[in-house]
Amino acid sequence: MKSKIISFSLLLFLFSSLTKAQDWEFVGLDSLAIYHLSVSGDTIYAGTIDRNNNPNINDGLYFTSNGGDNWFQLDSTLGNGYVNGLYVISPENLFILKSGTICKTINSGQSWSPVNNISTNPIKWFGISPFNPNEIFAIDVLALGGGRYFNTLYKSTDRGNSWEITGSFPGSSHGSEITFAYDMTDSMNLYVSVDDKWTSLYFFKSTDEGNNWFYVSSPPFLPNDIYTDKIIPNRVYLLGGPYISTNGGLSWFLVDSGLTDNSYYLSFFQDQITTNLLYLLESDGLYTSHGDTFYWQKMDGSENLPLDLPPSTRNMKNIIIDGGTRKIYLGTSSGIYRKSLITGLPIENTPQINEFILDQNYPNPFNSSTIIEYSVNSTSFVSVKVYDVLGREIATMVNERKEAGSYSITFNASYLPSGSYIYRLIAGNSTATKKLILLK
Repeated sequence: MKSKIISFSLLLFLFSSLTKAQDWEFVGLDSLAIYHLSVSGDTIYAGTIDRNNNPNINDGLYFTSNGGDNWFQLDSTLGNGYVNGLYVISPENLFILKSGTICKTINSGQSWSPVNNISTNPIKWFGISPFNPNEIFAIDVLALGGGRYFNTLYKSTDRGNSWEITGSFPGSSHGSEITFAYDMTDSMNLYVSVDDKWTSLYFFKSTDEGNNWFYVSSPPFLPNDIYTDKIIPNRVYLLGGPYISTNGGLSWFLVDSGLTDNSYYLSFFQDQITTNLLYLLESDGLYTSHGDTFYWQKMDGSENLPLDLPPSTRNMKNIIIDGGTRKIYLGTSSGIYRKSLITGLPIENTPQINEFILDQNYPNPFNSSTIIEYSVNSTSFVSVKVYDVLGREIATMVNERKEAGSYSITFNASYLPSGSYIYRLIAGNSTATKKLILLK
């Protein structure tokens, strides 16, 4: 009788786990590890690695235009090799980091060309500025004393045609470990953390796009990744602690409440469009937290997904939320999974508006014009204004009394320079603010 009870309990446990896992829909590429994702509706790009050395499968950049029903490799002309970096500027214009080389295409992957003249060493990481697609930073990796270390930070201002070493900081010497981040609220600000492998850890900031750097503090550990908040200036995240700074790195405090001790960090994502939550991928599941409370809660079923990704991988971007379909996509060690999000937004299109909502503008980033949608839950005086990052008013979109309902306006920014701007909705006593990015 005892063995039957044990067997029944085991079956119940397996059924419960399977049910939770079924909340996540499999999308494809089950034989590949997914390190980078870009998603827009039914269009998905995936940067992959074949960690099992399967001779019948090529790792590289894959693409689907029908939500995952059919997949095609876009970088087959570059040969076999893993993709550990992906930036989709447009469907025609893509950048990838493939087997230590940055490559770009301007014809949707029909042909690729390497970005040359960076370093004689392999490139470990690269990033394209969220404010200017012509500005790229890259870090090479150096074999030294039996190890492989991040070495030097390089900068290009002409989309990779020419490169220069950034201003001096201890990370410019051999044997250093470097982690880099853009400031998502200010195009001039950059951050790096450095372990010079000989003395100490450093956290540096540049306020002139990397030409000069100044010491800020000694971070509590060498982070896998650095992220800056997309809305709140001077808020910086060190992963995986995780640690947070609210003063640009001068001081740090640990925000690990709700996480387990035996898991390790994999990836991070901030959603300022659909859920306004932070997402933290650990080896035991995907966690969410509000940015003001910092208590991490595991998403149901995520603990049953294949998450045996290596802890040493830096700057993975395998968490994506598609605001149009309100689904979260997650890259795992065996393919892509997605899950519908409960956002609190009205499911049916009814005239009854019960919420005060400011949606993210779309497209974003945008060139010349973009659409801003909002809802107010009662008749009130409504103001929608656009500001620059210094708080100066740029444009007044709405400044009048509105009935309860949903509204859409078009912001024409053809007269403004490229950069980040803030738009703010005020209705009665309610206020909401979001960021938009103009790229020309």
